[in-house]
Amino acid sequence: MSDFVCLIVDDDPGFLGLASDAFGGATVYQDVDEAQHRVTQGGVDLLVIGPSHSHSEHGVKQFGAFLDADPGLPMVLVAPEVSALLLKAAMRAGLRDVVEGPLTPTKAAEVISELSRSPRRQPERISPVADTTEGRVLTVASAKGGSGKTVTATNLALLLARKLGPDRVVVVDADLQFGDVCLVLQLEPKYTIVNAAQDLHRLDESLLGSYLTEHPSGLSVLAAPLEPAFADDISSRMMIEIIAKLRKMFEYVVVDTASLLDETLLSLFERADTVLYVVDMDLPSVKNAKLAFETLRLLQFPSTKINLILNRSNARARLDEHEIERSLKMEIKASVPSDGLVPASINEGRPVVESSPRSKVARGFESVAIMAAPEIFEEERKRWRRRR
Repeated sequence: MSDFVCLIVDDDPGFLGLASDAFGGATVYQDVDEAQHRVTQGGVDLLVIGPSHSHSEHGVKQFGAFLDADPGLPMVLVAPEVSALLLKAAMRAGLRDVVEGPLTPTKAAEVISELSRSPRRQPERISPVADTTEGRVLTVASAKGGSGKTVTATNLALLLARKLGPDRVVVVDADLQFGDVCLVLQLEPKYTIVNAAQDLHRLDESLLGSYLTEHPSGLSVLAAPLEPAFADDISSRMMIEIIAKLRKMFEYVVVDTASLLDETLLSLFERADTVLYVVDMDLPSVKNAKLAFETLRLLQFPSTKINLILNRSNARARLDEHEIERSLKMEIKASVPSDGLVPASINEGRPVVESSPRSKVARGFESVAIMAAPEIFEEERKRWRRRR
């Protein structure tokens, strides 16, 4: 990367000298205006902002103006300590990352390595399905926390990815305060949906692709915010625009949601091709689902879009399935049995369709996938017919 152009901005000459050496002789500036003028000339690959500018939101915010000169400029802040407030200010300013000091050659190499996978270096990280093709959006919801919504979403997404191959399926964790998709998949995201929302004005497929976290299976994940406070930065409009871009990049977009019937969830329902509504085998879950369905009917939401999924169908405190259907005025389309393999798979970070693919609970998730995407599970659908 001999042609790699890096600028470093800070008030401290000592930091500038160390940082320049760490980045292999980068150009340094003590004056922010001079650095901004250099950016306007073009050809800059990276701007490193020193600790002198990390002590206030204004110090970070001023660098947002650099993006006016170069909207794709990667900017990295070096700070003595990384806090949630500092991360929030950095994201709002459009910075790509915050690196905790002291800056070492190893950390500088990690920053450059990450940039080598960014859209400025590899603009074709994820190719779209086709210019005129849009993928299907499967939104998974429940009216009560702990009903198995995230487990259903992740196992469904893995089955789709296994069937279609790498880079064809993405999971969006739209539970903006307490999303657990990355926890269930044992992933540590570097970027989240907050980055995508912050860059919405310049978000193309390449940049959005760089914010995704890849599972070993090839499944892509757009992670939930790392802190609940970041949820306030993402409006329902932003969420819908991001998903609209993702459906042009993938054949299937699986959206995991919060157990909250609010504006964001209703917007996600409206844009979904199919809504998979997970109901647990207990009275509070059924009661909450009934209230949610009644609200959706009042809003004239098409019931044909909703597919009812019964989770823990063999639980000991078993309710009558026909009574559930009568109460909800909805037919149960697929059932997933209770199994100790599920909590074990969550602790291991390997969804049960991977860790125990021949188990009854894995077959339950397979029935969900067949129902949600019958066009790609034709062989599996025939096998299910023979079993019955």
